[in-house]
Amino acid sequence: MIIVRCWLEKLFKWAFESAYFDDYGFNPKMINLLFDNDKTIPLKFHVQRTIICPSKDITKNKLESILERLVISEFLLIDFTEFDNVEQQRVDILLKTLINKGDKIRQVTFELHSSLSEIYDNIVEYLATSRDCSKIVPDIRFGYTKPINFKLSERAEKVKKSKDLKSTNYQISNIYHPEVKFNFYSGELEIESSTDIYRIIKM
Repeated sequence: MIIVRCWLEKLFKWAFESAYFDDYGFNPKMINLLFDNDKTIPLKFHVQRTIICPSKDITKNKLESILERLVISEFLLIDFTEFDNVEQQRVDILLKTLINKGDKIRQVTFELHSSLSEIYDNIVEYLATSRDCSKIVPDIRFGYTKPINFKLSERAEKVKKSKDLKSTNYQISNIYHPEVKFNFYSGELEIESSTDIYRIIKM
């Protein structure tokens, strides 16, 4: 146990370029046992880029337990491409949990299966109607495996479409805090596994 604690202390002091998680996370009980709730040591791993490819049985608590032990300096990518419309409600809950980590994450990217097209619309509505925008991640991105049926929100302002109609820019203001605005970009872009790209910037 002493050896494990010693190595963990060293790891907590290092900085890593990237981290990858699938079905595994951190055991909070084990870490607390090893360090006996020692408040003098920050029990977090410092990582520039983090990728999580969760299994279909991942829970909100497990996802949060992974993020709780990480300090992410660049971006977090969550790959939900194995999830289909059957898991849509659970994915929706996970996404709303993640986009409220703005105090810990600067940018989050969601890779989604094309059958989860309603997820993007739900997030747009959520941002427009949220009563607390203080912790929303400032840079949110979506990548879909195939083009989806994009619907322009009725709340959209300052709409600009490209000449080839393949991309759209617009703004949406929060209804409770009109000074809080989000800039939206949607378009087709062949990049890695995604063809439809959506980006939301908190202004």
